[in-house]
Amino acid sequence: MTNPILVEVTRGDLVESVHRGSVAVVDASGALRLALGDVTSPVYSRSSLKPMQAMVLVESGAAEAFGLRS
Repeated sequence: MTNPILVEVTRGDLVESVHRGSVAVVDASGALRLALGDVTSPVYSRSSLKPMQAMVLVESGAAEAFGLRS
């Protein structure tokens, strides 16, 4: 299954890049309410978790303590 285009970036009339992906929306009980693309393929979070890792660094005060800036 080819995943649908989720984002199309344009510059004027020129399409600069196209990004495909899959989306799954579930309710509080875990029942699938909406699926776009192949939502059964495994996903490896890798870099997508960096914002959450950074949030812990900032909220704990460690970023300020070590003089880290964005």
